[in-house]
Amino acid sequence: MFEKVFRYYRGRVYIRVEGEGLAQFINAALKAGIVFYNARKLPACFLAEVSTRDFRRLRQAAKKSGIKLSIRAKYGFPFVARRWQKRKGLLAGIFIIFAALTILSQFVISISVEGNERFSDQQILEEAEKLGVKKWVLKSKLDLEELGKKLQENMDGLAWVAMDERGTNIRIRVVEKTLPQKVVFLGDLVAAKTGYVEDIIVIQGQPMVHEGQLVKKGQVLIKAAGGMTEYSFDMNSDIVSKNNVDAPAAKGFVRGRVWYSMEQKVPLEEEKIEKTGKIAHGWGIKTKDRVIMITNQNSPFSMSINESQSYALPSWRNWRFPVEIIRIRYEEVHKVTVTYTVEEARKLAEKQAREALKKEIPSDAKVLQDRVKVLSSEKGVEHIRIEIETFEELATYRE
Repeated sequence: MFEKVFRYYRGRVYIRVEGEGLAQFINAALKAGIVFYNARKLPACFLAEVSTRDFRRLRQAAKKSGIKLSIRAKYGFPFVARRWQKRKGLLAGIFIIFAALTILSQFVISISVEGNERFSDQQILEEAEKLGVKKWVLKSKLDLEELGKKLQENMDGLAWVAMDERGTNIRIRVVEKTLPQKVVFLGDLVAAKTGYVEDIIVIQGQPMVHEGQLVKKGQVLIKAAGGMTEYSFDMNSDIVSKNNVDAPAAKGFVRGRVWYSMEQKVPLEEEKIEKTGKIAHGWGIKTKDRVIMITNQNSPFSMSINESQSYALPSWRNWRFPVEIIRIRYEEVHKVTVTYTVEEARKLAEKQAREALKKEIPSDAKVLQDRVKVLSSEKGVEHIRIEIETFEELATYRE
């Protein structure tokens, strides 16, 4: 921790060195007592970090060796201080922003509602406001646990209510009481997918196929013949009622065999992008379309994944504070070449193919056969196919 603070205070310069006299340059720098941090020797260049004090002396060694010395990035307090010497007004603005954020963080600025379907956000917010949960109220005055219980008592249609504090936002999470639902069975039963019928049970309707028949997706299996039965049940009490309605309907079960297959190729050698685990952050200020970076204006890594996030004061009516705080996260990545043996490539291809098939095969399907075939492969590529035969329900209602 203290080492990072000291490093930031002293400042660091990320350098890139190229040229034929690279070895001579490194030896001369080491003899001069210059310390390199996180040094990396690449085929075409040399990457490292040096302190600001050593960088001045490093230029002399570069001139003697006849190499090209370039700066990739600058990091630390000396560069920040130099950059902000001419921006005193902006510094004062930042201080005002942080002071305003500190004060405003003590108040409720926004209220959100989650989990509601039948009740509108406005209905729940109006009831919450009657209990004192409203904007621009001190958060310290609110007992959210007790207020959540009262809101549930005041609204009969809510089975559970919880209020959470998230910064300046109060999140109201609700679970509505489940009303009796109706499930209606009507229409023809058709094949959900192509398969071979092995078992058919007709409860209501006219069978259109027979056992031992191959059916295609969408083909009618049991045709509706009138006399629909309408079932209604309460999800909470498991009470079921049944009414006969004069409408067409089909009911029954059609089970059979279904075949699935998936092919997958995996090269014996492939290039991947991997994360090294090194992370750096850059902070800045955004005003309108202009961004002024305070620290780490550019990524200190040769390859990185950059993610930016902005922090702004909440808007009030139609007015929005014109200044935002910007944070950029730099995560270093590099290219690696992965080499597989023939056996490893086949196992990886099989794993990828099975993951794809898992999305297609129903969880309740019974697997009858599972075969893995090695196909004729291209040079440097392994090619496999998985064939799975299942026994499952084929019938579904036409959408």
